[in-house]
Amino acid sequence: MAKQKRKPSWLEVAISRAGFLDGTRALSWAYTWAVARQSLGHDPSAEEVAQWWATAERTTYREQAAFRKAFPELPNPAALYASEEAQAMLAQHAALGDKLEEWGEQRRANREASMIRLGLGTANLPST
Repeated sequence: MAKQKRKPSWLEVAISRAGFLDGTRALSWAYTWAVARQSLGHDPSAEEVAQWWATAERTTYREQAAFRKAFPELPNPAALYASEEAQAMLAQHAALGDKLEEWGEQRRANREASMIRLGLGTANLPST
């Protein structure tokens, strides 16, 4: 019986096609895109990915270009995260990101009110 050949990993394919640096950038794009997609509920644009992750659009475009170089046959990174295990991981990460964003919004909203409350307190300046 012939021994079955092992299929390469996504990382192996990316590095063999695009080199180490662009191969890892390609996988970075795939992951950031997939988490943003999970959170937003649609295939995000590069601008939406950059906004969701609070990163520079330039970096996002560089990673997207590396993905296209490594996986020219894929229209987007969805195929890398098709398994149930990957979907669960993405859902968990997206939910955490959404909670952190919600907390950040609450923190920013409360900052002004807290500053005003503290500012209205009695000023106990040292005597000169």
